[in-house]
Amino acid sequence: MSPPFDYGDLRFTQPAKQIKAFNMEPVPQRIFDDMRKYEDSRKGFSSASRMLRKETRVLDTSSYPIGQKTQVREYYRVSTDPQVQDIERITYFDLESGRTISSFRPIAGEDWRGVWRGGGAILAMDLDGSEFFQLWRYWEDSHCATIIPSIDTELNNSPGGRIERLTHDSFKYANLVVSESQKIMTFTSNKENGTDMLVYVTDLTNSQTGAAADSKPFTLPSKLVTSPAENSISRWSVSDISLDDQYLLLINNLSSSYCPCYIVPISGGQPELIVLPNATEKEEQIAFHEPTFSRDPTNPHLVYMISDAYGDFLSVLAYDTASRTVTHITSPEPELRALRPINWPCSSLHVSSDYLYFRANVDGCTNLFVLPFLGPQTVVEIKPQWERGQFGYHPNTPNGRPDELILVLTSHLTSAALARLDLQGRLDDVGRDENGGAYISVPVTRYRQTTPVPPDFSTMPAKSLRYKSFDGLEIPCKYYHPTDGKSAVPLVISIHGGPASQATANTRSPIHCAGYGKRFMAADDVEKREDSVRDIGALLNHIEQSLNNELDSTRIAVMGGSYGGYMTLACLIHFPTKFACGLANFPIAHWPSFLENTASVRRSHRRAEYGDERIPGIREFLEKISPMNRTSEISVPLQIAHGETDSRVPVDQAILMWQSVSKNGVHSELMACEKEGHGFKQTSIIEFTNAAKLHFLERFLPVIR
Repeated sequence: MSPPFDYGDLRFTQPAKQIKAFNMEPVPQRIFDDMRKYEDSRKGFSSASRMLRKETRVLDTSSYPIGQKTQVREYYRVSTDPQVQDIERITYFDLESGRTISSFRPIAGEDWRGVWRGGGAILAMDLDGSEFFQLWRYWEDSHCATIIPSIDTELNNSPGGRIERLTHDSFKYANLVVSESQKIMTFTSNKENGTDMLVYVTDLTNSQTGAAADSKPFTLPSKLVTSPAENSISRWSVSDISLDDQYLLLINNLSSSYCPCYIVPISGGQPELIVLPNATEKEEQIAFHEPTFSRDPTNPHLVYMISDAYGDFLSVLAYDTASRTVTHITSPEPELRALRPINWPCSSLHVSSDYLYFRANVDGCTNLFVLPFLGPQTVVEIKPQWERGQFGYHPNTPNGRPDELILVLTSHLTSAALARLDLQGRLDDVGRDENGGAYISVPVTRYRQTTPVPPDFSTMPAKSLRYKSFDGLEIPCKYYHPTDGKSAVPLVISIHGGPASQATANTRSPIHCAGYGKRFMAADDVEKREDSVRDIGALLNHIEQSLNNELDSTRIAVMGGSYGGYMTLACLIHFPTKFACGLANFPIAHWPSFLENTASVRRSHRRAEYGDERIPGIREFLEKISPMNRTSEISVPLQIAHGETDSRVPVDQAILMWQSVSKNGVHSELMACEKEGHGFKQTSIIEFTNAAKLHFLERFLPVIR
C-alpha cells in the first residue's frame, strides 16, 4: 500500500469527523434534514448467508439497519420463518474506520485451540478500508466446549459473540470456501510473495495446531496448494471442494475476459486445465465462473459451470470430467441444442443434490431459473410475484430445504429487503410462456423486520434506453425521470465503475460493460479506452435530438466512481460546453502512476484491462489520455471525493488533480476521507459526502422552479 499522502501546507477544514475538506463551503443543515426521509427508505438488508448453526436460522447483514443507526455494516440473525419477527444483532465492534467484512463464512465448528468451538463463522476483514483483509473467527461461548479466556488480539464485540484474529500480517486473505463435510476450509492469500494470490487449505477438525484454549494469540496454520508460477502472476480463486474433500476447482483470474479453470488435488500436484471440447472461442478469450462439483455421490466427476467458451455470453454448462463431454444448459447458439437457450449472461450458480439454480441478467433485471435433477430435464423460470428488479437468492440447503429460497430484493420501490420463496409443490404445475419456455409464478413472503419503510416520495422504475454510438454500436443505459418524462428536467449522467460492471434496474448508467456479452465489454480495452467517452458524446447528441421534451440539455452534470470517476474527468475534457459540472469519486486521474501504484495483487489484472504502462507505446497512449495531463481543458466546477486508505486508486490521484484544476482558476472541491478505502463504509462519511454532493449540484446544476 502507498505511504500516507503528505498534505504539507495545503489548507483544509474538517467539517465532520474524519473528513478533510478543501475549498468547500459549509453544507447547510437543511440538506441533511431533507435527506433523512430518503435515507430512511434506503435502509435495508443487503445480503444473507445460509446458516450460523445447524438450525433454521439465517445470518443477515445490513448497511443501514432498520430502527437503529450504526456507523458501519453490521450482521444480524433472523429465523427463516417469516412469521417469527425477532431480529438479533451479533456484531457490535466499532473501529472508527471504514472497515470492510468481505466474507462471512458460517461453519459447523473447529478445534483449532484444542477444544470444540461450535457454530459461528470465519471472517475476512480489513481494519481501515484498505482491502488488506485478515482472517478472523466469530463464535459464541454458549457453543464452546470450554470457555476460552479473553484473547490478547480479540475485538471487543460485547454484547455480541467473540471475534479472534487468526492472521497477523499485512498481506491479503480472501475467497473463503468451506467443504460440504465441514472438515476443511480453503482460502487465497498473497502471503507467499506479496503479489501472487495462491491457494491454501486448513483443517477445521482434527487440526492439531498445538494452540491451547488460553489468552495467547495464535496464527492459523495452513498448507500451500498452488505454487507461484515462474514467468507469470497467479490470481487463483477457489470455486468449490469435491464431496470427498480430495479435489479443488480453481479459477485463475488473469483478466476480466480470460479466467481458465483447473482441477487440483488438495494433497498437492499440478493443476489440470479444463479444456472444453469443440469450444468456438480462443483460449485467451474464455472465462469460467463458479465451477461446482455435483452433489450426487454417484456422479462425482460431473462439474457444473458458467463459461463463454461457446459464444458471446456466459452460459451454464455441465462438464463430465470422465468422458470429457459437455451438456449445454443455456447456450443460445442453436447448433448446441441447449436445454433452455438463454441469450443473456448467467451467474450465481448453486448446486444441491436436488436442484441446479442460476440467474440470468436480462437487461439489468434478474431472471431466476431452476433445473430439477429428478424428472424430465426441464429448465424452469421462477417468477417471484413482486415489482421486478434485481435480486439475489440463497437456498436453505444446509437445513435440508433446498426448495426454500431467501431472496434479497432491490428495485425502485424496495431497498434490499429479505423475502422467502417456497418451491415445495410448485414445480408440479408448470406453465409455458409465449416462446414455450417453462415457468412458475411464486408468491414471496417478506421478512417484516428487514423491510425498509416505503418511500413517501414518488419513485419511478428505470426505463431501458438504447441509442446508436459513433461506430454504430447500440448502447444501453438506465433512465430515471422524476415525472415519467412529463417535463424537461436537469440531468445527471451517472457512469459506473469496473469498468466491467453494469448499471442495473435498481441503480442509477457507461458504457462497454458486463451484462451484454464479452465483445461489448471489450469494446473499449486499452487503445480503445476513449471510445467509451465517445459513447457519452453520442448520448448527449441523443438527448438533444430525441429527449429534449423530457431533459434539459443545457443543464447536465456527470458523475461516477473509480473508472466512472476517470470517465467523469474525461467527459469534462472532451465535452467542455456540454456539462454544467462534474463529481468524481476516487477517480483514476493518471493512468501510468495508477498502474504502478495500485495494490500489487491487482496490478497484472488491471494491466490486462487498461494496458501495460511498461511498454513505451502503451505508456505514451496512457499519458495522452490521462486527465492529469489535460487539466487545462476542464472549465466547469468539479468536486472530488476520495478515501485516504484506498489501495486500488491511491488518494494522491485525487489531490494532485484537485490542485491542478484549482491552479487553472476553475472552481474545484475535494473531500479526503480518513480511514476509508475504495468506496465509503462509515455512515457519517456517507451521509456527509452525499450531502456535499447535493449542495454542489444545488449551486452548479440549479433546478429552475
